[in-house]
Amino acid sequence: MRHLSAIVIKTAMVALVLWFILSGLYNYPIGGTFVLSLFIVGISYLIGDLGILRISNNIIATIADLAITTFALWLLAPIVYGVGIPFGAAFISALIIGVGEWFFHKFVANGLLNNNPSPIS
Repeated sequence: MRHLSAIVIKTAMVALVLWFILSGLYNYPIGGTFVLSLFIVGISYLIGDLGILRISNNIIATIADLAITTFALWLLAPIVYGVGIPFGAAFISALIIGVGEWFFHKFVANGLLNNNPSPIS
């Protein structure tokens, strides 16, 4: 259940950023943007949040998520939209998502990766 809440929060964060930048500023279709958001969340949650964050720290995991998100956006957009997106748009989107990831990693590290369960209040 804890993973579900983390995935929902991350999906909302990524989708809002991508909707604003890709759909709002670059006029890409909203449906494709949501599909792209789901791909990004799936990839970066497994690799960055559950993998890299577990064995390193927030700085390394945030940088990894920045790279993962940038290249995933740039490489998956032609599949989802049928046309590519500018690398700059992918990087700016990933940079803004990276700011959110910094705080999201604190949530994940304290709630999901912490082996000491918190008492029920």
